[in-house]
Amino acid sequence: MKKRIFSTCLVFLFLAPFFLQSQPEDKKFNKSEGLRREIRLVNLINGLELNSEQMEMILTRAREVAKLQQEFEANLRLRQAKMERVLEEIKSYRKHNQEVPSATAQSFHRLQTEFKESRFNLMEKTREYAKEIEETLAEHQVYQLQEFIPCIIPPKGELRIGQAQGHKGLTRVMERIRELPYRFYDRKRDEIIDRTLERMKLHVPPKVEIDEKEMKEHIGSVLEKARSLQDVEFDLQKDKLATELVSPLKPQALSSRSPLSRKIEAFLLSPEIIPLIEERLESGK
Repeated sequence: MKKRIFSTCLVFLFLAPFFLQSQPEDKKFNKSEGLRREIRLVNLINGLELNSEQMEMILTRAREVAKLQQEFEANLRLRQAKMERVLEEIKSYRKHNQEVPSATAQSFHRLQTEFKESRFNLMEKTREYAKEIEETLAEHQVYQLQEFIPCIIPPKGELRIGQAQGHKGLTRVMERIRELPYRFYDRKRDEIIDRTLERMKLHVPPKVEIDEKEMKEHIGSVLEKARSLQDVEFDLQKDKLATELVSPLKPQALSSRSPLSRKIEAFLLSPEIIPLIEERLESGK
């Protein structure tokens, strides 16, 4: 009996990080998430050691992107109301197996085109600003930005800019999963994969779309490989497995744009960086 209780406790300890229930979204939670984003940006600014001219340019472009984003969202809300009315009309016609009138179809296609054009213009302008910022960066700043991985507390002995390229957290996750009894793992496999994906998504730049079905299949495959290895083999291959686990989420795998351009767009042109740069410039004066 004691042995069974001890075994159950071990299983709980191994899986505790996977099954902690997330708290409901409230003001305190939102504030905490906002502070996390700000700390990651502070780490980035510290490591880049931007001069005043660079900060002025980043501030100007980030403000312009924020303004464009607000305009885009306002236009989207306006078109959304119109689109809903058109879709309701289309739904009504199709429920009765009737042909959609040409005027309704034209309204639908026009709204679709307007949305795509508005989104394209926002993306193009953001990419243009990212390119301008990239051209002002010194060689060591480019390197720092390329190596930047968002984190809260930079590891000791690593670059001040952020986390090391290693994946110690993921290797620890795989170590815990390897220790799970086969029946328990088999029963909870889907839930474990879901929780692993949610953790990994925290390190993906905002607004990046992920094919979750493919990612879950990929995660399951890597975890099965990790569980199938002997202890010695796993110790030798765990870093490689961790790299393989996150490989589909690397910027170059998610977009045809360069990783550097994506990071500039995601971090240096984010709305959260505006007050941080303003504060730096003010304290510099």
